[in-house]
Amino acid sequence: MRPILLLLTLGLFSCHNKPKSIISENAAVPVEKITATPDQQERRKSSEAYCQQHNVPFYKNPTALFVDPEEQVVIRTKDKVVDRALALCYIGLKSEGLSDDLLAQIDKTYHIRIKLTPKERAYVLSSEPTEQQKIDANWKYEGLHVLLWSLGFIDTLSYPDKTCIVADDVKIIHDLTEQEFFQKAKLRSKKEILDQADLILRLHWACQEARINNKPAPGNLNSEVIQERHYALNWLIQYMDAAWDDVETNT
Repeated sequence: MRPILLLLTLGLFSCHNKPKSIISENAAVPVEKITATPDQQERRKSSEAYCQQHNVPFYKNPTALFVDPEEQVVIRTKDKVVDRALALCYIGLKSEGLSDDLLAQIDKTYHIRIKLTPKERAYVLSSEPTEQQKIDANWKYEGLHVLLWSLGFIDTLSYPDKTCIVADDVKIIHDLTEQEFFQKAKLRSKKEILDQADLILRLHWACQEARINNKPAPGNLNSEVIQERHYALNWLIQYMDAAWDDVETNT
């Protein structure tokens, strides 16, 4: 079970426990031989040191498995990241079983519906979403956590061995108007975001290798948290130019 407790000052949001998500992880895919740029090499070196520190194995082929070099990456704009964070918070709250009246109030306050993707809109408008839809929506809190970090509301992304504290993340938004949330947001540098994208790529690879070999995730990693972080970070760096509903997390 994934425990979630939201204790917010005005009692606007409530919550329920949700079962562990059933995440279908992408199988490892062949990668090309890459002549890494200096920033790619440095980023990889730092990520591998992190893996060693936490006893997590890492991919050793020196010509493969890189995020794109900094000069080729265009990070999502602050406007888009802010809208996406609000949308993820909303669908997470719907997964908690909030009443239609409360959801309508949140929608009115933060103008949520126009920020939703087609897949999210179908979920939100469904009067009887499936249990799997609820589970999947609930796990998007982990993506929200990444986006709040990318906007400067969270100082660091901690070691991914446990789920985020949802109450803390939702309270960040709850305590601000939509305009205040946008004004306070400070999008992190491309380098910071790419550093995290490279690290999560390697941690996800380690989890995939363990799964393929019927072993537990190394370093006590939480593979579901890693999957969701990888998804959000790949969206941030516009991996394969994919829209949110179509993001891939290849390793």
